[in-house]
Amino acid sequence: MTYLLPLFLALSMLGCASIKNITNPLKDDEPKKSLEENNTTTKPANADVSEAELYFYRQTDILTIGQTVELYVNDDEIGELGHGESLFKKVPIGKYELITKVGLSISIPVTGFGGACKFAKDFPLVDATHYFKIKFSPGIFCGEHEVIEISGSEYKKLKEK
Repeated sequence: MTYLLPLFLALSMLGCASIKNITNPLKDDEPKKSLEENNTTTKPANADVSEAELYFYRQTDILTIGQTVELYVNDDEIGELGHGESLFKKVPIGKYELITKVGLSISIPVTGFGGACKFAKDFPLVDATHYFKIKFSPGIFCGEHEVIEISGSEYKKLKEK
């Protein structure tokens, strides 16, 4: 039983690995770049495609009832999503980092000690249309609002609910 206290203290000191700036966890340490500066263009199979249409849908989740999710493409905020809301954005084709962050929110203990951490993942956006859902994944110290690419038919089903 005595070994649990040091283990708990060690784990609680680790915090959320994705938070870089402890004084302002929503601010990145790196300077912002525009979409064009960060874009690494790749040629799609269909060379006529010059822009990708991005459709995002945030699922309703009782664990994050007090949170609004900020959505970024290569550090450029494109909008905020509440529960059951959708967002549309056009970007030139290429490889992009899709990021979710949560501003001030009511922290519910089941989302983790730190609420919700920043999520970031690279996506090759080379087709004319891409569909995504934002799904919350709980964690011990903080959960994440994950960006998951889905099919067009799955996107339509989510929007109909």
